[in-house]
Amino acid sequence: MPSPDPLEPLGHSLLLDDGDLVVRGGGLAEVRGLANLVQALTLRLLTPYGSDRCDHRYGLSAGAAFTHPGGTRVLKDLLRLEIVRTLAADPRVREVAEVTFTEDPAVRVLTVQVLVEALDGRTTALTAEVEV
Repeated sequence: MPSPDPLEPLGHSLLLDDGDLVVRGGGLAEVRGLANLVQALTLRLLTPYGSDRCDHRYGLSAGAAFTHPGGTRVLKDLLRLEIVRTLAADPRVREVAEVTFTEDPAVRVLTVQVLVEALDGRTTALTAEVEV
Protein backbone atom coordinates (compact mmCIF):
# COMPACT_ATOMS: atom_id res chain seq x y z
CA MET A 1 0.00 0.00 0.00
CA PRO A 2 1.46 3.42 -0.92
CA SER A 3 2.26 5.87 1.85
CA PRO A 4 -0.92 7.59 3.03
CA ASP A 5 -1.78 11.06 1.82
CA PRO A 6 -2.01 13.33 4.90
CA LEU A 7 -5.22 14.78 3.46
CA GLU A 8 -6.66 11.28 2.90
CA PRO A 9 -5.29 9.12 5.71
CA LEU A 10 -7.75 6.33 4.88
CA GLY A 11 -6.69 6.23 1.24
CA HIS A 12 -8.50 5.87 -2.04
CA SER A 13 -9.12 3.08 -4.52
CA LEU A 14 -11.36 2.05 -7.37
CA LEU A 15 -15.00 1.63 -6.42
CA LEU A 16 -16.38 -1.90 -6.51
CA ASP A 17 -20.00 -2.99 -6.70
CA ASP A 18 -20.45 -6.68 -5.90
CA GLY A 19 -16.86 -7.31 -7.00
CA ASP A 20 -17.15 -5.38 -10.27
CA LEU A 21 -15.48 -2.08 -11.11
CA VAL A 22 -17.91 0.83 -11.38
CA VAL A 23 -17.84 2.99 -14.50
CA ARG A 24 -19.14 6.57 -14.29
CA GLY A 25 -18.90 9.31 -16.84
CA GLY A 26 -16.75 7.20 -19.14
CA GLY A 27 -14.16 6.40 -16.47
CA LEU A 28 -13.60 4.22 -13.46
CA ALA A 29 -15.23 5.54 -10.27
CA GLU A 30 -13.13 6.00 -7.15
CA VAL A 31 -13.87 5.61 -3.47
CA ARG A 32 -12.12 7.70 -0.81
CA GLY A 33 -11.78 8.10 2.93
CA LEU A 34 -13.98 6.13 5.30
CA ALA A 35 -15.92 4.50 2.44
CA ASN A 36 -12.60 3.24 1.03
CA LEU A 37 -11.69 1.74 4.40
CA VAL A 38 -15.04 -0.06 4.63
CA GLN A 39 -14.61 -1.44 1.12
CA ALA A 40 -11.04 -2.60 1.84
CA LEU A 41 -11.94 -4.26 5.15
CA THR A 42 -14.96 -6.00 3.61
CA LEU A 43 -12.70 -7.37 0.87
CA ARG A 44 -10.31 -8.67 3.56
CA LEU A 45 -13.16 -10.57 5.20
CA LEU A 46 -14.41 -12.02 1.91
CA THR A 47 -10.97 -13.15 0.70
CA PRO A 48 -9.85 -16.60 1.85
CA TYR A 49 -6.56 -16.41 3.76
CA GLY A 50 -3.55 -17.09 1.54
CA SER A 51 -5.43 -16.82 -1.76
CA ASP A 52 -4.02 -13.39 -2.72
CA ARG A 53 -1.02 -13.99 -4.99
CA CYS A 54 0.54 -10.67 -4.00
CA ASP A 55 0.22 -11.12 -0.22
CA HIS A 56 -0.16 -14.64 1.15
CA ARG A 57 -0.91 -13.21 4.63
CA TYR A 58 -4.02 -11.38 3.40
CA GLY A 59 -7.59 -12.53 4.02
CA LEU A 60 -9.75 -14.35 6.53
CA SER A 61 -8.69 -17.79 7.76
CA ALA A 62 -12.04 -19.23 8.76
CA GLY A 63 -11.46 -22.89 7.90
CA ALA A 64 -10.24 -23.95 11.34
CA ALA A 65 -13.29 -22.46 13.03
CA PHE A 66 -15.59 -24.60 10.90
CA THR A 67 -13.67 -27.82 11.55
CA HIS A 68 -13.17 -27.29 15.29
CA PRO A 69 -15.30 -29.49 17.55
CA GLY A 70 -17.97 -27.63 19.46
CA GLY A 71 -21.21 -25.88 18.77
CA THR A 72 -22.20 -22.59 17.26
CA ARG A 73 -20.87 -20.64 20.25
CA VAL A 74 -17.34 -22.03 19.77
CA LEU A 75 -17.58 -21.35 16.03
CA LYS A 76 -18.54 -17.73 16.66
CA ASP A 77 -15.79 -17.25 19.26
CA LEU A 78 -13.12 -18.61 16.88
CA LEU A 79 -14.47 -16.54 13.99
CA ARG A 80 -14.56 -13.43 16.18
CA LEU A 81 -10.86 -13.87 17.03
CA GLU A 82 -9.95 -14.42 13.40
CA ILE A 83 -11.97 -11.40 12.26
CA VAL A 84 -10.23 -9.18 14.81
CA ARG A 85 -6.81 -10.51 13.69
CA THR A 86 -7.66 -9.99 10.03
CA LEU A 87 -8.98 -6.43 10.35
CA ALA A 88 -6.38 -5.29 12.88
CA ALA A 89 -3.71 -6.18 10.30
CA ASP A 90 -4.78 -3.15 8.26
CA PRO A 91 -2.64 -0.17 9.36
CA ARG A 92 -5.63 2.18 9.03
CA VAL A 93 -7.47 0.36 11.84
CA ARG A 94 -6.91 1.60 15.37
CA GLU A 95 -9.31 -0.84 17.03
CA VAL A 96 -11.87 -3.50 16.21
CA ALA A 97 -14.45 -2.43 18.78
CA GLU A 98 -17.20 -5.00 18.29
CA VAL A 99 -17.97 -8.16 16.31
CA THR A 100 -21.50 -9.53 16.35
CA PHE A 101 -23.23 -12.27 14.40
CA THR A 102 -26.74 -12.74 13.08
CA GLU A 103 -27.69 -16.19 11.90
CA ASP A 104 -30.51 -17.56 9.86
CA PRO A 105 -30.95 -21.28 10.55
CA ALA A 106 -32.82 -21.70 7.26
CA VAL A 107 -29.62 -20.89 5.32
CA ARG A 108 -26.09 -21.76 6.33
CA VAL A 109 -24.87 -18.17 6.52
CA LEU A 110 -23.67 -16.02 9.41
CA THR A 111 -23.95 -12.27 8.90
CA VAL A 112 -21.05 -10.53 10.62
CA GLN A 113 -21.38 -6.93 11.77
CA VAL A 114 -18.13 -5.24 12.77
CA LEU A 115 -17.59 -1.88 14.42
CA VAL A 116 -14.15 -0.45 13.67
CA GLU A 117 -12.32 2.63 14.88
CA ALA A 118 -10.18 4.08 12.10
CA LEU A 119 -6.74 5.54 12.60
CA ASP A 120 -8.21 9.05 12.32
CA GLY A 121 -10.58 8.36 15.26
CA ARG A 122 -13.78 7.94 13.26
CA THR A 123 -15.91 4.86 13.82
CA THR A 124 -17.59 2.90 11.08
CA ALA A 125 -19.47 -0.34 10.64
CA LEU A 126 -19.20 -3.04 8.01
CA THR A 127 -21.17 -6.16 7.26
CA ALA A 128 -20.20 -9.40 5.53
CA GLU A 129 -21.71 -12.84 5.12
CA VAL A 130 -19.77 -15.96 6.07
CA GLU A 131 -21.05 -19.36 4.96
CA VAL A 132 -21.22 -22.07 7.65
